[in-house]
Amino acid sequence: MRSLRPPLQLLLLFLVFVSRQAQAQRPADYSAQLAAGYELGVIPKLQTLDKALHFAVVGDWGRQGEFHQRDVALQMAKAMAGLGGSFIISTGDNFYPSGVRSTQDPLWQGSFEQIYHYAWLQRDWYAILGNHDYAGNVEAQIDYSKISRRWHMPARYYSLKKKLAGNGCVQFVFLDTNGLEPDYYTNDELAPALSQQDTTAQLRWLRETLSDPDPTIRWRIVVGHHPVYTAGKRTAITGPVRRSLEPILNQYNVDLYICGHDHDLQYNKPAGPTHHFLSGAGSELSNVPHKTPENVFYRGVNGFMTFSVQPTQFLVQIIDGKGAILFSRLIPKS
Repeated sequence: MRSLRPPLQLLLLFLVFVSRQAQAQRPADYSAQLAAGYELGVIPKLQTLDKALHFAVVGDWGRQGEFHQRDVALQMAKAMAGLGGSFIISTGDNFYPSGVRSTQDPLWQGSFEQIYHYAWLQRDWYAILGNHDYAGNVEAQIDYSKISRRWHMPARYYSLKKKLAGNGCVQFVFLDTNGLEPDYYTNDELAPALSQQDTTAQLRWLRETLSDPDPTIRWRIVVGHHPVYTAGKRTAITGPVRRSLEPILNQYNVDLYICGHDHDLQYNKPAGPTHHFLSGAGSELSNVPHKTPENVFYRGVNGFMTFSVQPTQFLVQIIDGKGAILFSRLIPKS
């Protein structure tokens, strides 16, 4: 029998690859959880990827359980249960209206511990600082990392790696973007703590961190509070942050930039390598949409996002405070 000609062989290999990728995305299976006595309920139509790194992202949340913060927390717990989530990222503005005063501030209980109390939210939380956090005691949020098993903020900015299936990993870089907003230096509440931050040193550190030559890095994800692109309330004032960060994101082929600040849910895709996701709807809303060429998805409702990352693709799902999936997309590695 004659062997298949090379073009046909390549076509068959491609079809097998596509088929396997399609099979990898499937409905989340709660059966094992339910059999063990899980009681919170499920998120209909939640999808998962096999052998992926799963995590949730929520921002702008700390309001003593009000403004539907509790609703979002419940749906996050359901999503983490369905995906088998590993950790949660907080995109800042963790405590309203003016951060916390100490590690013993009652807001730790009223806005964090007693709201995100579900078993599946007892995972690592990787947090960054928002502008409202700067109105309080910044060091108290860092120091709480020494008290809490799950709260992680070792410094105002930091990085870490998470393993993927096989010999791969995701590099996460967590920024303090408050120093990139020039107007904050004239704000009496924010300026004192900002004066302790060397923004030039942070940007130098960011470049050095992203230049890590580790061959196992498959994805580079940067997390900051302030958006580089937004179709929400702050469309007109993103310039300073964009001028500082976008050249670095482009130079080092950053795959995802995740942020908050605007109180809505967005996916923006400008030219360049970076997908921009804004998850800032953990409590109070600001539903002020704008038509922008970069915007792919916008919804001014309470909610959060989940990400499922494999070496060659990731699945993002945007979920509202009632458990409805508003947007889902499987995005290949570019």
